[in-house]
Amino acid sequence: MTIHRLLYRSDMDLVGTAASIEQQLIEIIRLSEARNAVNDLTGALLHTRGVFIQALEGPLPAIEATFERICCDLRHRRVELLELVHAEERVFAEWSMARITADHAFEKLFPCLENIEEQHLESASAQATIQLMRSLLIAGADRFPSLGRRRAPIPRSLELGV
Repeated sequence: MTIHRLLYRSDMDLVGTAASIEQQLIEIIRLSEARNAVNDLTGALLHTRGVFIQALEGPLPAIEATFERICCDLRHRRVELLELVHAEERVFAEWSMARITADHAFEKLFPCLENIEEQHLESASAQATIQLMRSLLIAGADRFPSLGRRRAPIPRSLELGV
């Protein structure tokens, strides 16, 4: 089966108290995890400072249908496709949808997150963004393990120094 990877960013448009926004994020992850498992999609959703950055991997028709749904979702504003490519292997194979929350500690480790609302990501390479997301997951960001997927080795192309 041919695997593709899509990476996008959008401005988060969630309203409510901090607790209700957190609950909305949990529901987004749970629903995404269930849908993705059925459609053989894997991926990760990073949210920080009012921005979503999401990577999706899997069959192209499932990625296209999911991205179309995201583009029509009113919780997203200014959706921007950063990359859609053929992928030799899955980077997020162990997660139907992983949640990455970049808190202040991670922002200190990865300074590029400090200016994320300033269209900084537009010039960043998609591969570097994928590496950052994988690194945050490995470092212990919030995660929701995938349904029926086990932990996969880190792809050689994403090992540090490669």
